[in-house]
Amino acid sequence: MSLDLKTLDERTMIPALLRNSPQVRPVLDRYGLRGCGGPLGPVESLGFFAKAHDVPIDELLREVRAAAVTPSVASGVGEHAPTEQLGDTIYRPFFKSGMAVMLTLGATWGAYLLLRIGLGGSFRAVGIHEVNAHGHAQIFGWVGLFVMGFAYQAFPRFKHTSLAFPRLAYATWWMMLTGVVARSLMEPFAASARWQIAPAVAASALEVLAIALFIWIVSATWRASGKPLAFYDYYIVSALGWFFIQAIYDAYYFAATLNAAGREELLDLVATWQGPLRGMQIHGFALLMILGVSQRIFHHFYDLPAPSQRISRAALWMLNVAIDGEVLGLILMRTAGHAWAALWYSSVLLLAGTVAMLVWNWRIFSRATDVDRSLKFLRTAYVWLFISLGMLVLVPAYQFGLLRLLAPASDAVQIGFSHAYYGAIRHAITVGFISLMIVGVSSKVVPTLNGVDVRALPSLWAPYFLLNAGCGLRVFGQITTDFVPETFPITGFSGLLEVAGLAVWATHLWLIMAGRARVRNIAEIAESANIRLRPGSPILAVHRVGEVLELYPTLLDTFLRFGFTPLANPFLRKTLARHVTLEQACRRLDVDSQQLLEALNAARGADEVDKCGEPAEHEVFSG
Repeated sequence: MSLDLKTLDERTMIPALLRNSPQVRPVLDRYGLRGCGGPLGPVESLGFFAKAHDVPIDELLREVRAAAVTPSVASGVGEHAPTEQLGDTIYRPFFKSGMAVMLTLGATWGAYLLLRIGLGGSFRAVGIHEVNAHGHAQIFGWVGLFVMGFAYQAFPRFKHTSLAFPRLAYATWWMMLTGVVARSLMEPFAASARWQIAPAVAASALEVLAIALFIWIVSATWRASGKPLAFYDYYIVSALGWFFIQAIYDAYYFAATLNAAGREELLDLVATWQGPLRGMQIHGFALLMILGVSQRIFHHFYDLPAPSQRISRAALWMLNVAIDGEVLGLILMRTAGHAWAALWYSSVLLLAGTVAMLVWNWRIFSRATDVDRSLKFLRTAYVWLFISLGMLVLVPAYQFGLLRLLAPASDAVQIGFSHAYYGAIRHAITVGFISLMIVGVSSKVVPTLNGVDVRALPSLWAPYFLLNAGCGLRVFGQITTDFVPETFPITGFSGLLEVAGLAVWATHLWLIMAGRARVRNIAEIAESANIRLRPGSPILAVHRVGEVLELYPTLLDTFLRFGFTPLANPFLRKTLARHVTLEQACRRLDVDSQQLLEALNAARGADEVDKCGEPAEHEVFSG
């Protein structure tokens, strides 16, 4: 088969292109294909590749066509594929270790602590150092390792260059992982076993060094690319700044808590300095990083409206001012008087309002052209973000209004602070927003990097429901403990649901990276110029019955002739048929799918000849 340049367009699938014209591989590698999907590349179209890598489609097609007419002197696809290098797969150890930390020292340990809290009926049932060790594993091990791995893999490709100092980048994985594991394991015991303080603090310092080197490597990669920063890149720059600042702050705070003279001094340190640390970690590092990445992927990956650069630039300034005010306000409230609460609360209002303005501009809940299994995670994550920010805005109304009215004798009223409510706010953003975003983005990116069509993989509804059910039970159940202490055991169960959901997702992702994922039998995807059925394109087994009938209503007779009698009902044609592929329907009705496809395409071709007077050109490759 030979390439037909007349029909090569943005719908041409990369595997089919490289199989027929492997000599075009260097063109795609120059724009970031290298390391994605193996010798045949990811199962995506040239149009999607151009959007994802920010390349003008006309320019890409012109270069591909020019390379395609150059005779291939190699024997096959593999001859043109570049030799795999460390920078091509460096994300894997970061992602795998991030999942391992999450399923041990992070989420699983957190679920265990929550069970103790639930069964004990009090947040005092676990120690401060235990809670902080779990939190540290989540921020540095779960979020930090995933951010580092994703940045090392994606940033060079988005800037059409190679990762600078890949061996040093790999070393930062060892440094970060060693620091996270050692610090998290030693923290609960270091306060009582004084000899562990020095190695525990050294582990924290190792994390700081790893983060500093990570930022330097990413900066060097950008400088080597010679490309300017896009408007959304500045969110990532800000997030990296907060990542480094919070790491230094955390190391000093950690050393101070381990050396506290007694429980009273420890509680004073926690009350004064831990809140600002969480603000830097959650809003400064994680939120800004996700907002920056979101502005890239929602528009480029799902063809949603392009974000406004003017609004984005203004929002970044306001967000950094808000985070500065949040951090300083919390510190000054404890050290200089409660009058500084005005600074903190005005910063919270600015933060929530700016995020709402920014995300509203993206129209993330509008109709998306390219919908896959990951989009539900990303959209739901933003619902949880707004729940968290809304609860944060309502802190005064809850603490000084609802609590005093409905639970005047509660501990939260007596001490003037609700552990349950603040914990619920943080859980909504850490699990509901941050974790769902990690799950969603990785479920999109990892299959692409490993040459697996995301549409051929399970839809991940089980982890989606488990994570949201667990998060919902935790957030809203935990709040009720302020009013009905008997609900503690119910809330304690929520962590098990979340861990189960994360375990299902992590196992699935691990199998993809190991090349052992369960893939549905839709090989036609790799050969098709476009998965979505359009006039003139062949009908494939992966197309849905409903979309075939919508485009070619005269084919109803063909379906009925093959035994698809339910389609005689107009209601079923408009409902059930829209959700069943031809392959699925043939299996259920015991129909030979190949015979049906041949009959449908023959009838379609005859129908198009009747309408146009000549056959429609639909093949991307011919000869």
